Amino acid sequence: MATRRRKGVRRLGGRRRDEPRRRKAISGHDRRRQRREGVRQVITPVAAGRRPFDHEIRAGLGDAQALRRELHRTPRTGGDEEPVARLLATRLGRAEAPSIAGGRILRFGPADGPAVALRAELDALPIDEETGVRWASRNGAMHACGHDVHMAALALAVGCLRKTMPDVPVVALLQPREETYPCGAPDLLGSDEWAGANIGAVVGGHLQPRLPAGVVSAAPGAVNAASDEFELTVHGVGGHAAYPHTVEDPVVAAAAIVGAMQHIVSRRTDPMQPAVVSIGSVRGGQAANIIPNDVRILGTVRTFDSAQREDVKSHLEAIGRNVAAGYGCTTTLRIVSGEPVLTNSPDIVHRLRPNIREQGMSLGEDLRSCGADDFAYYSDAVASVMVFVGTGDGTSSSPGLHSPRFLPPESAVEDVARVLLAGFSAANDHLRADMSSRSLSEGSVT
Repeated sequence: MATRRRKGVRRLGGRRRDEPRRRKAISGHDRRRQRREGVRQVITPVAAGRRPFDHEIRAGLGDAQALRRELHRTPRTGGDEEPVARLLATRLGRAEAPSIAGGRILRFGPADGPAVALRAELDALPIDEETGVRWASRNGAMHACGHDVHMAALALAVGCLRKTMPDVPVVALLQPREETYPCGAPDLLGSDEWAGANIGAVVGGHLQPRLPAGVVSAAPGAVNAASDEFELTVHGVGGHAAYPHTVEDPVVAAAAIVGAMQHIVSRRTDPMQPAVVSIGSVRGGQAANIIPNDVRILGTVRTFDSAQREDVKSHLEAIGRNVAAGYGCTTTLRIVSGEPVLTNSPDIVHRLRPNIREQGMSLGEDLRSCGADDFAYYSDAVASVMVFVGTGDGTSSSPGLHSPRFLPPESAVEDVARVLLAGFSAANDHLRADMSSRSLSEGSVT
């Protein structure tokens, strides 16, 4: 029997005008590609319509990409970033801003009320570049972690916000020494400029070649581990290697300690809580036939929980002391506490995800890492979010972070800028909601 067509309704392309469009299924080929690239779950971006800030981004993108190339060609390593900070401050119209240990805090818009800050790192790595591009660095330093892209994207994002939202405050954090110790975030946090800027939230974006280009990860909660470094010195009594029975051998004791330390993660920590104890250096002695007096063991600890962090430190001390005693040796432990756990605000992440889709980007699965970033100091102080922005090409040969061949495409500047703008809107909404909640709470008390 023929189906009767409702009067006045035309069919368009095999469907009635009043029927909703069906979402086109992802082809098997595309699903296989996503699995191959490590993206098991991708939330696709909204397709139609003009994306937020489109006009402003297109107008400023060429200058931002040129700035990226300039920054890439003239990198400065940690502690030497003042010229970079001065260049960015000048580009943002604040050449007169005071230096904060080589960095800057620049507030734009109204002087009152809490503001959202966007952060970019200024420093490069001591690496000889091997990318081969015309604008490659030739001074023994290299932006092999994407900081050149981060800086250019911040300049683009701040420019967009100043044009479209002049009545909403925004702060640019130009941070020195992310790659070196001591890192620069505490310098900005402890400054008079930070106190005067009234920063209520911080947003950051970081390139990540483990994610495909156009895909980002915005995960709630802990996304980067706390980082601590340690130096354990084993003290013995050295002597002639031909007469080991006359010495207290710190080399043998150190070897046993290194092995015992591997049991901290496997037998002393909760298997549901990620932790890492890695030894990077064992140093002792200078000759083949002389047993030294001392051996130094250098390593790093990564944890995602503050209680676990302290437990691992105590286990390091106990293992070193007790194992060394069995070999007639003693130990001295020195621990340098580094970055805390980087924790993303769940509320900001909740507000951010639809903004990412509106910017035409895809959300990948939650990405967490035992890597460390001093952005964690901001997340310890105020509500914050760090978003990872994909640059991968889906091949295993794609250079990773800190590689002398790491070179994100020019499109990464736009991607990071869009992430910063999406994060700014989410964090700003978070601040407004928080202020409204406090007002209601104070009103109910009175």
